[in-house]
Amino acid sequence: MELNRKKDVVSLILSYPPMNSMNKERHKNWVRDVLKINDKVRRETRMFSTVKTRVSSETIKTIELLLKHSLDDIEAYVPPMIIQKMCDQTMPITWPNEKLRNLVQRIRVLERDGIRVISAVKDLPQIQKRFDIVIQVDNLSGIEENIAIQLGFSLSRGKLNEFLKTKSFLIFLDDGFGWTNLYEVGKEWWNSNNIQKIVCISRDQEIYSATMTEDLLIRLDDHLLPWELFCFNFGEIVHLSWFQLKAIKVVEKCSGHLLAVVLMARALKRVQFDVSVWEHACYMLSLQHYRSQMVDRVLCNTLAFILGRCSDSAHECLKHCAFYMEREGIDKVDLIQEWIRHALIRKFDEGQKIVGDLVSAFLLESSENGSSVRIREEIREVSVNSLFLLQGGMGLTKAPRDEAWEEFFEIHLMNNKFFELPNTPNCPQLVKLFLQNNHFLRVIPPLFFQHMPMLQILDLSHTKIRLLPRSLYGLAQLQKLFLRSCKLFMVLPPEVGELHNLKVLDFEGTEIIRLPVEVGKLTNLISLKMSFYGNTDDRWKDDRYYSSRIIPQNVVSNLLQLEELIIDVSPDDKRWNSNVKDIVEEVCQLDRLNTLQIYLPEVLLLNELWKNASSSSSAAAAANISGMHFRFTVGSHMKRIISRVPLDVAAKFGEQERYLKYVNGECFPIEIEKILGEATALFLDRHSTATSLSEFGTGTMKNLKCCILAECDEIQAIVDADVYRYLSLESLEYLNVYYMKNLKSMWKGKFQRGSLSCLKVLALYTCPQLTTIFTSDMIFSLRNLEELVVEDCPKIESLIVIFNHNYAKAMLNFPKLKKMSLHYLPKLISISDGLIVPPKLEWMSLYDCPSLKTLYPEEVQSKDLRTITGEAKWWEELKWNDSERFGPPNLDSIFVPIYWDKDLTTQLAEINVQHQARMQETEPSQQPAGPGDSLKAHAVEDRIRSKQKQVA
Repeated sequence: MELNRKKDVVSLILSYPPMNSMNKERHKNWVRDVLKINDKVRRETRMFSTVKTRVSSETIKTIELLLKHSLDDIEAYVPPMIIQKMCDQTMPITWPNEKLRNLVQRIRVLERDGIRVISAVKDLPQIQKRFDIVIQVDNLSGIEENIAIQLGFSLSRGKLNEFLKTKSFLIFLDDGFGWTNLYEVGKEWWNSNNIQKIVCISRDQEIYSATMTEDLLIRLDDHLLPWELFCFNFGEIVHLSWFQLKAIKVVEKCSGHLLAVVLMARALKRVQFDVSVWEHACYMLSLQHYRSQMVDRVLCNTLAFILGRCSDSAHECLKHCAFYMEREGIDKVDLIQEWIRHALIRKFDEGQKIVGDLVSAFLLESSENGSSVRIREEIREVSVNSLFLLQGGMGLTKAPRDEAWEEFFEIHLMNNKFFELPNTPNCPQLVKLFLQNNHFLRVIPPLFFQHMPMLQILDLSHTKIRLLPRSLYGLAQLQKLFLRSCKLFMVLPPEVGELHNLKVLDFEGTEIIRLPVEVGKLTNLISLKMSFYGNTDDRWKDDRYYSSRIIPQNVVSNLLQLEELIIDVSPDDKRWNSNVKDIVEEVCQLDRLNTLQIYLPEVLLLNELWKNASSSSSAAAAANISGMHFRFTVGSHMKRIISRVPLDVAAKFGEQERYLKYVNGECFPIEIEKILGEATALFLDRHSTATSLSEFGTGTMKNLKCCILAECDEIQAIVDADVYRYLSLESLEYLNVYYMKNLKSMWKGKFQRGSLSCLKVLALYTCPQLTTIFTSDMIFSLRNLEELVVEDCPKIESLIVIFNHNYAKAMLNFPKLKKMSLHYLPKLISISDGLIVPPKLEWMSLYDCPSLKTLYPEEVQSKDLRTITGEAKWWEELKWNDSERFGPPNLDSIFVPIYWDKDLTTQLAEINVQHQARMQETEPSQQPAGPGDSLKAHAVEDRIRSKQKQVA
């Protein structure tokens, strides 16, 4: 009996919708073995006369072995305590496999109301279609006679047996309170080629038979496995009357899908009393799917519901697992580091929380005491095949047709070439739609969003759209709307105020004329990013969208949930200059604000920002200003068509968390010094009086990591130790200097050891008076320098000025320097007189340095050196100085020529691609193979065949 109960439990669980992580075949084979041993026991029972010898010892050993059948994979879904409870009282079954189904011919159902069961089943269309004969027999004393009468003719027993043997039949027997041995009924009826069943209904729940009188015993009253699982995962609170009604409906909608039941229980446990969420869950579970390739409707709907409620980062992390995680799983720490590497999360602690949440939600499963995790195969399969339409970057000239949109939770169609979209796609469960970077897309059909009731995230960035269709404003669930860099989008209509659930509105980089006052209704906004670079000529004054205020009064102050506010305006816009003080006052009322980007034409407005924060009734506001992520551009100026600073450098500066761009400044306002104490980046542009950074108080710049100096004509030294004699710029990592016509040296006065100790990149461009870059006492602090660029500095003769050669030789070592680029240096005679030894140097670019006629072997002895660039003629004539340690190197194989009739920047970019390929070739275990293989041959062809360099 114990073996048969276990067999019935396994059969029941296998009957539920797909559980791909289980080894189904192993369990099915085991069930077949149990049925076979049952048959053997029945035969042996008849053969042996005494109970003692009724079952052979060999059969007993087989039964004991079958009882040891492991259910570990099943227990990953159904807790052991529930399985044990099921083993104590067998449950009903719907056989999932045709061959296994046909092995079960005699079924007993224990149910007090047998008539109800029979009437509910026998007239079902699928039953009538499946069986040739469906008969109910109430009098078991004459089964054959009853069957013959119901068939409408009188037959002998032999002919009846032959007739039934050729048919698929379902015979219901009402056994009342008896226990008929079903193996004695219809012994001559069975034919394995047909589907034949005898179902006997018994009313006595306590009846017990010591012998196996059926293939399968079912207790209908105990058929509550999905409900048991839901309660187990949700908690006891589910038994409250209100919850129970809602929970029963959710379990019904799961259609017996055990994994869906568990997932929904755990997801709903987090919301508990929110009625609207429960109703939404039922709606999502009811969605129908029509695509033939749909893997699992219920699980697909379940995941769509869960992912629609989880955070963006958790969603992206799970998607990463579905597409990239190995089937056997991954170490948890390695997984979190992958997420960080792919910029899905920022911090390790954030990753740990997401892993814990995903495991708790039953989306991931943990092993090895929680140190390893893997995604469940069912979830991977549905996610990859059914939840996501991923056709981004495929160069599509036509968007998918209407029907292709219907089933997906998330659609990626970015970076394609189509210029139109389907008119009214039906997307009942679409939550995320990505259409950015479709540069040919100009118009969105009026009813395009009509049937996207669940849409939460919409990205239309970098498209050519001018207007948004009216149907978009009916997206009641929309939370994030991105319109970044839609250059032709100039009017944000008042209807945007209807998107009450909007949390992120981003139209940075657009040409918006003004912000509609209705934006003030979007009180759930957390992030607002906006650009006002629209044409402000007088011709716009008659336009109905034109206003004397870019941002209407009290709109900003009404958005009390704002955490991020980006306001990008043209410095030429007079409307901003006349209203900016009011905006600053409203900004100071936003207690939750932690990120602010704003243009302040006057330094005094910066002081106003601090003053308002200090006088705010909220202590949080005052603390927030000093601790927030800020991007302040201070100083009146005109918008420049061409900037002296390269776009990539300006972009890197813009990524800094706390930056100050100070333009056209004079003197050294205390407000600027105060901000510099918090800033991680400084862009000093066209300051008219400063002679060094030290005048701003370099001692207060302890957090400064990035610094750009451009066109500050009076600056003569970056740091002047005579002004500030203590440690300076100790956190600085990036220093870029452009067009400084009076800059003479990096450092003036006595160098303070530890200053510039974090510097990684130093770039000096067009400094006509610069004569001194490094001195020997600076070198020891520059141990983290990785890249050095010196360009168009005509007075530079050497990178380093040596005062004491013996002292210098002991310390001149740039241990991390990888790239050195020296261009347009007509007086450069020597890099360092052989005193600088960079052991990690990978790249050396020398161009238009006509006085540099010799190199020292020490300067190029790095084993990592893969590329040297310069003019071919210069390379052929280059000589090597004598060295006590190294002979003249042969570096022809890594030399790449630069041609005078081609743009230098373009050539260097191309050569850098080749360089990266070479670095990959030499480190196959550390970097994946890249596209550099095809470039290698081209590079070899371009290399110059030159003679061995002569020793000077």
